[in-house]
Amino acid sequence: MQIFKQITDVFNWLESTGILAALAALILVVIKQVQPYLKTHIKNKQLNQVTDFALTTVTKFATLAGLSKSDRKKAADKDVTDFAQQLGLTWVTPEIVDSMVEMAYQQFKKLGYDNHAPVTSPETDSSEAQDGQQPAQTVKDESENVSQQPQTGQNTAVAGQQPSQTGSDQNA
Repeated sequence: MQIFKQITDVFNWLESTGILAALAALILVVIKQVQPYLKTHIKNKQLNQVTDFALTTVTKFATLAGLSKSDRKKAADKDVTDFAQQLGLTWVTPEIVDSMVEMAYQQFKKLGYDNHAPVTSPETDSSEAQDGQQPAQTVKDESENVSQQPQTGQNTAVAGQQPSQTGSDQNA
């Protein structure tokens, strides 16, 4: 009982001198000042987790050739949304997910991992290239070069006619 009486005496002394009230006020001020920092710090950590997952998801879906670009984006959006829900992040909205996936894709392209180069000449057929024939664009460029040459003697080209067509190009 002696220990309990000493604790009660110390507590009464702290209360009567005002130290206990000052200590309680100090603790409340510190908590109020630190709380926003902790919330921001935690949210930044969560944002980094979701952003890293978005980059991983974009990398995963960018390598799938069977999906169109819009299907890849939809699948990546769904995966990132599911991940955020699993973590219990209620602040993650579909707009945030969409921007994170787009940012991750831009980062993916910036790193040089995007292997989906745009098609430069859709009229080029792979069967023509395999037969040893020149693509249609090259033949057109050569005809422009020939028509720009000075027309003298036997080597004149008639306007609108392609010079020396061979193989399957004669019937085209």
